[in-house]
Amino acid sequence: MTSQTPIANRVVNDTALAQEPANPFSGSSLVPMLIAGLVLCLVGMIAAVMWS
Repeated sequence: MTSQTPIANRVVNDTALAQEPANPFSGSSLVPMLIAGLVLCLVGMIAAVMWS
């Protein structure tokens, strides 16, 4: 006898693998993180100048 997984189980497993979170070091995620970092840096510098 051979053990086979049901087709529905295979489909669920394949879709679960396709929905993995994005790697933070991948190119598609790196650009928004860079822009957010630059914006926060500029806001921090402006706030520091205003408080000084």
